[in-house]
Amino acid sequence: MSNDEDVLIHIKQGDGYRKSGDLDLAISEYQKALKIDAANPQALLKLGQIYEIKGDKEKEVAFYLLSQSAYEKAVIKEPDNPEIHNSIISLAVKQGRIDELVKIYKEKLAKNPNNTVLMEAVRKLATISMVSIPPTVKGGMEKGGCAKIFLDYIFPFAGIIPLLLGTMVPSLKILQPLGIIIVIAYLIYKFSTAKKSDKHNKW
Repeated sequence: MSNDEDVLIHIKQGDGYRKSGDLDLAISEYQKALKIDAANPQALLKLGQIYEIKGDKEKEVAFYLLSQSAYEKAVIKEPDNPEIHNSIISLAVKQGRIDELVKIYKEKLAKNPNNTVLMEAVRKLATISMVSIPPTVKGGMEKGGCAKIFLDYIFPFAGIIPLLLGTMVPSLKILQPLGIIIVIAYLIYKFSTAKKSDKHNKW
């Protein structure tokens, strides 16, 4: 049996453990695959996804860092794999690294201006960056009550969800204009209140 076949066997076994919910055994199988082929992009991607899931469940930043490391190694091997880029973006949202990632991806796109995968990643990041929720104010609720909570925390997602669905799912393209309108309205609201507080400078 060749090394490539051994790697595939461990990846498939890892996938099986993942489906059954045994994340630790899944990690073990993906790591076995990587011992054979340390740069295997699928094993790295799947290992990163498992670490991300464990980070979600156990609220441990260390798992997110392990996930980030695996994704970064995977994307070096397969720079045009959309699934890897989507995983990197998903993780960055949880880590609060969107602004950092926007800069990184814009630099990559500047070097490869015709790369459609990078174009799509930059577009997604720009959309997410526009509607990112500001940090919660220490000490409790800000002045403005329920209306402000709606405008600052719920309203942006009411726009981003139909916008992303309309962009990524052809059959739901009709939702895209609605999402754009809501996002524009949200940005107008943010800009109109930016001068009232230094915490809105980024908007």
